[in-house]
Amino acid sequence: MTQVDVAAFGRAWGRFESWLRANSPADRAALRRPAERERLVELESRLGFDLHPELRALLERHDGVAEAHAVPGPRGLPPAGAFLPSGHRLSGVDDIVTTYDVLVGVGEDNIDADLWEEDALAVNLDRCVPFALPNDGGVAFVDHRPGPSYGHVYEMGIGSGDLDGTLWATSLTELFRALAEALETDGPFLYYWPAPYTHESGHHFLEWQIRT
Repeated sequence: MTQVDVAAFGRAWGRFESWLRANSPADRAALRRPAERERLVELESRLGFDLHPELRALLERHDGVAEAHAVPGPRGLPPAGAFLPSGHRLSGVDDIVTTYDVLVGVGEDNIDADLWEEDALAVNLDRCVPFALPNDGGVAFVDHRPGPSYGHVYEMGIGSGDLDGTLWATSLTELFRALAEALETDGPFLYYWPAPYTHESGHHFLEWQIRT
């Protein structure tokens, strides 16, 4: 496995979070406290392998985002925390465990279907650890397979049957660096464009719009 620069991840994440703090404070406030070390040990025991250092570093900063109903704010305020492309919300340890079990089941079904090569992502989901979920049945995850794809970040439309997966970035560091760059320059991340908006309550939120 390649050497991982966790300090570089910290800088990329800090840049992204700083933008949220300055421009989308409601989304920033949805970030939860760090995951407890014991929970991370339990998670790795459940997975049967070590977390990628960048994913561990992310969880050591924030155990996902608060549930939509738990985010304080006036009645009618949109749920905060869906600040990643496609409305993905960062997952905490509990959601990671639950979603991982779903991924493993999907991977086993794909193996039984005998439609993919043995190195295809769709039949190796037991080595993929989810870190974010949208509201439409998709999932974003970090590839934990040893080899050149170790640490790659993919988004897969489980609910839509899009099981080939879309490569978002070669690492979480590159993902948050690219997202921060898009936010700072009002440019694109892949085919997603940042679309910050102000709710009638005065709260600021971040969305991403698809432009083709």
